[in-house]
Amino acid sequence: MGGGNWSSSAYSAARKARQAKGVPDFKRSAEVRQGKVSTVHPSLDASKLAGPTSPVAGRPIRESRDSEEHPNSLPIAVIFDVTGSMGQIPRTLQKKLPKLMDVILDKSSVADPQVLVGAVGDSHSDKFPFQVGQFESDNRFDEQLRNIIIEGGGGGQVMESYALAYRFAADHTAIDSFEKRGKKGYFFTMGDEAPWPTVTKAEVKRIFGLTVEADESVASLIKRAEEKWEIFHLCAMDGSYPNNQKIHSQWEKLLGERYVKVADSSMICEIIAGIVHMLESAYDARRVVQDIGLTGKAAATVANALAPLAEVAAGTLPAGHAS
Repeated sequence: MGGGNWSSSAYSAARKARQAKGVPDFKRSAEVRQGKVSTVHPSLDASKLAGPTSPVAGRPIRESRDSEEHPNSLPIAVIFDVTGSMGQIPRTLQKKLPKLMDVILDKSSVADPQVLVGAVGDSHSDKFPFQVGQFESDNRFDEQLRNIIIEGGGGGQVMESYALAYRFAADHTAIDSFEKRGKKGYFFTMGDEAPWPTVTKAEVKRIFGLTVEADESVASLIKRAEEKWEIFHLCAMDGSYPNNQKIHSQWEKLLGERYVKVADSSMICEIIAGIVHMLESAYDARRVVQDIGLTGKAAATVANALAPLAEVAAGTLPAGHAS
């Protein structure tokens, strides 16, 4: 958990080795389709308990911890909708991981990022509605990303179980950046639909293996998660519902400017890296895009996504505030 360092060269070497052997990047998904496996990969099981040496031993919690190697850990969690048309997003992220990590490490002056990846679906209809890895400083989070099952489901109600991600952020993470230094981590969700309004007791039992006393609203979960996380939801405007104002209104009410519209979801890595860079540096969108090294249409896409966050980056808007 959290040891080692990211290496773009190791990423490239591993990718070439898989290609040479004919191993798909998302092998677990392929095995599910082939009927070889039928469960979430053990590394992505949200009910997995912290080990006996952990301060939160025996609890279903993912930890981002400081160490001698990484004394200033900063957690970055990225949770993708893998239903329907959104199934391409993890593949896009996986192909562009060097861009994401190189910007965060080289441009944002984040010395010790620890990245966690996960996936969300529809708990009302999907077999694998929530999958989540560990916080990692090295290339192991790439391995966990490739273990995600891209179910491609969804129940057709124009709502997905994003609230499970916020339950996870609020109650199933322990992060030294906040506990020791009061520094919030970064928590991103991405999709093209609205959130189911509640996480039910039954869902908590099924996903996290815990018994709780009551259902909880998505608004309440976001509010609690915001105590230790900078929360952003990225809306794929090239998804299925770009003109559905009901979806946009719901998210804007929940997150204000932190509801980020993404015109081209193939630029997701650049936008995530840009948001982290923007908030860490307080630079404007133009400078951030320049630092990332983008030009033309790509630069315009990222700049347009980042521009509404200028006040957030400047620290003049609180979490979830809509101007």
